[in-house]
Amino acid sequence: MRDDRAKALTWVQIGSVAGPDITLPSYLLRAANIAIMGSGQRSVPTRDIVAELPALAAEIAAGTFAVNPVAVALADVTQAWTATAEPGRRVVLVP
Repeated sequence: MRDDRAKALTWVQIGSVAGPDITLPSYLLRAANIAIMGSGQRSVPTRDIVAELPALAAEIAAGTFAVNPVAVALADVTQAWTATAEPGRRVVLVP
């Protein structure tokens, strides 16, 4: 529960592991300063994403972000799709 519901909150929806639909009581939206946005393809113009890539790559190269990939062979995509990655790890499919 947030102490100050008048303080702005931006909720970014990234995935749908729990399912494709949500049930959200309307009073939660009426009683809060909230913005809901997607984070999938077409939520941001491709040109804007491409424009940010050099800065993102520089931050990763500088060590600003910890990247802990788990390499999974593309041949094992079926198992990887349903597996749960450890917290802080990201599954990356490789040839």
